[in-house]
Amino acid sequence: MLIDSAPDSVLRKLEHALSDDAVRDGPLGSVWMLVDRETKDRTVRNMALAPIIGLFSGPLAQFPPGQLGQLWKHLKAAWPGPVGQAQSSACAYNPEDIDPAAFDALCALAAQDLEAEAPPAALAAFDAPRLLPALALAPIVRRCLPQLGGWLARMDQERRAAARLAYRDSVAVAPDAGPLFFQMLASRLGEPGQILRIISAVMDRPSERYLASSDLASFGVMVMDSIDDHLKVVRNFDTSGGEPAGRAAGRAVHQASTAIAELEEAVQLSKDGDWGKRLAGQKRGLALSVEGRLKEVEAAVGQALPVQAIRYSARLIKAAPKLSADPDPKAVGHAMSLLAFSEEVRSSADTGGFGATRARILEAVDKHIDPYVEDALEHLRSDEVEDPGRVRAFLAIAADILALCKDDKAAQIVRRRLAAA
Repeated sequence: MLIDSAPDSVLRKLEHALSDDAVRDGPLGSVWMLVDRETKDRTVRNMALAPIIGLFSGPLAQFPPGQLGQLWKHLKAAWPGPVGQAQSSACAYNPEDIDPAAFDALCALAAQDLEAEAPPAALAAFDAPRLLPALALAPIVRRCLPQLGGWLARMDQERRAAARLAYRDSVAVAPDAGPLFFQMLASRLGEPGQILRIISAVMDRPSERYLASSDLASFGVMVMDSIDDHLKVVRNFDTSGGEPAGRAAGRAVHQASTAIAELEEAVQLSKDGDWGKRLAGQKRGLALSVEGRLKEVEAAVGQALPVQAIRYSARLIKAAPKLSADPDPKAVGHAMSLLAFSEEVRSSADTGGFGATRARILEAVDKHIDPYVEDALEHLRSDEVEDPGRVRAFLAIAADILALCKDDKAAQIVRRRLAAA
């Protein structure tokens, strides 16, 4: 029962953990057999119900995730013959020999049972009015799934025609089925907002006014809402979380930049339109938020690797490493978090409008690190060093900072020099 109710992600981890021959031949062998049987069963289920599985899990889910397993159990119990045919088709050695008709037949049988005047007890909790339209579109969506990668990569004339034909077939099933068709496709994408590329191809890059007034407007709004969510992550970025927090915030910047580009490419936006104004505000907010964080980097590095002014003469004053106290873990974590953020936003810097600020800040950090490392190494080699371990700790921090603000090669050079000192 535990394995049967485990989410797919947990089942994959169990399969990996028990895949060793020594484990399978030991006391856990029976557990391995249960996991293996359940994995194979879910593989068939996910192939047979592929067009609708994204509606039960993921960001576009409409139904409780456990209901997908319930639906599959019902089909196995009520229709063992068609399920057996689907299992045989799923086991085909050559993918081209897989017969989608066997899978489509199971979706049709599921719809038939849901539409019955007295639905089976196993399906009593299902929201039939909402699930039935999805099952009706399953054959059309299934035909599109293998083509999604090509449609997203490069939408040429042939692929555009195929997408338009599939959309036409969906609205032939029901006049209002267009949004559900695109939603089912989007539910199978790693980034649901990419569905705008396909909508744009089908509608020949519509204007903002046309798309916003159509029944597909929700997809544009979905993308802009996701941009707002990413902006919140950036604005609420807490450096106390260290490098992982910085990378998470940097990924949010990349995702927001990608979503902005998707919408600009897919729709003819108007400066005076509601969407155009909202997106312009989001772009401006993203650039300001990122620049604000980047401007904190130089001061943070200065706190992690503090310096002090040493007067050599009336006119000669030089900044040298301040080695009178151990490194401050809080200051180091703050700096590493911001540097991880700056490293993660590199791919979005130019398109996001903060590339110049990022380059200037990292150049300033580099100019701080190089003399700091030289002075610290010289101090470490001298006879006046009071605490070599402390100096080595600061140099290790400098190497970690270089890895984020420059590259791993520069960091390795410092680490080698430290090892040789």
